[in-house]
Amino acid sequence: MAIGIVCATKTEVTPFLEKLEGATGVKRAAIDVYEGEFAGEPVVLTCCGVGKTNAAMACQMLIDRYEVEGIVNAGTAGGMAPEAGLFDIVVGTTFAHHDVDAQMVLIESYPYYPSGVFSADGELMEAARAAAQRSEGIVRFGSMVSGEQFIDDAQRGDVIARHDPLAVDMESAAMAQACFANGVAFVSVRGITDTAEHDGFGNYEINSAKASVLACDFTESLVKAFVNQG
Repeated sequence: MAIGIVCATKTEVTPFLEKLEGATGVKRAAIDVYEGEFAGEPVVLTCCGVGKTNAAMACQMLIDRYEVEGIVNAGTAGGMAPEAGLFDIVVGTTFAHHDVDAQMVLIESYPYYPSGVFSADGELMEAARAAAQRSEGIVRFGSMVSGEQFIDDAQRGDVIARHDPLAVDMESAAMAQACFANGVAFVSVRGITDTAEHDGFGNYEINSAKASVLACDFTESLVKAFVNQG
């Protein structure tokens, strides 16, 4: 049984494609899906596109069609907490939507989720912590939030006040929700491209390639640790 790896952009998926051995590709639900070996293990890799709808669709497709045993989201994120520095790796422990009223939409509406916050899988987290011990870079663990917007100084204070996240992105909460609904393990690995001190979409564009490579390298170590646990 394979592990699913989902990236949002071509920049994020490129380092994985460069390491994917014996890759075969098809197009499903408008996106490219690749099967091959990564870190010596069978994986199904896809680039879902930006945003929560694309992210959830990709996860559901990997779960239904490929029956993946777990999904790792890998890519880039904006640092929100002061300690989240440029090019740090952030591993999400919990995931929430910062642009959704969780009480009304998730908890009080069908199918009545028990919480508006979704947690990373315990075994994948154990593997991530093992990988962090071997990492030469800084790896931080904490909450992630997602929304359909690029967060800059104008929105930063509000998101921090409501969620106090370590990092922010546009996909991880949707993936975590889809995996929770299907009983599939999930974790997110993100390289930081911009912070309060390095704010703006321009910094994201400048730093996204390096941050994507760092996220790929850490994911490789995580996958190896996850397999060794079994």
